[in-house]
Amino acid sequence: MKHFLFFGIYTVMLCTSAISHAHALKETTATITVRSGQIDVLVNTDFSHWLSVLHNNEAWLLGDTELVLQNGQSEQVKRKQLQDLVLTHTKIQANGTLLNCQLNQFPIKLTQLHKEHHSRAYFRLGCVSPQKQLNSVSLTLPKSLGRVYTSLVQPKQQLIGAGQQANFKL
Repeated sequence: MKHFLFFGIYTVMLCTSAISHAHALKETTATITVRSGQIDVLVNTDFSHWLSVLHNNEAWLLGDTELVLQNGQSEQVKRKQLQDLVLTHTKIQANGTLLNCQLNQFPIKLTQLHKEHHSRAYFRLGCVSPQKQLNSVSLTLPKSLGRVYTSLVQPKQQLIGAGQQANFKL
């Protein structure tokens, strides 16, 4: 009976870990947040995979990447090249106007991300549109990131008093 109980617990733990691993998203995701003419783009990607793609000379020759990283380069050089790649090949438009964006967040330790089991990390871009009322937003990211699941968020905010109810129309 004791062995059966341990076997049952082990089986449940094994199934649970397999299920939770199966839900890990492998593709790059981008979340565009629009608020009062300000646009924030948060990109979550597998940096280990992205760095591997960018170290592939054949992918560059075939036009699948914008850049080839060299094996002997320092982490600072690679980081700077990736930041430049993001800024050069990311296009964000609001109401058809191309915006100038800043890279507000980017991982510092690329080598660590490239070697670790959990290699996902974020980078964040910020832009300000001259127009406060936005009718359309478009995003183009570097080709080397591959497929990107993109979502748009437009937060609605209310200030309510203590004990009051917030109501939002969807």
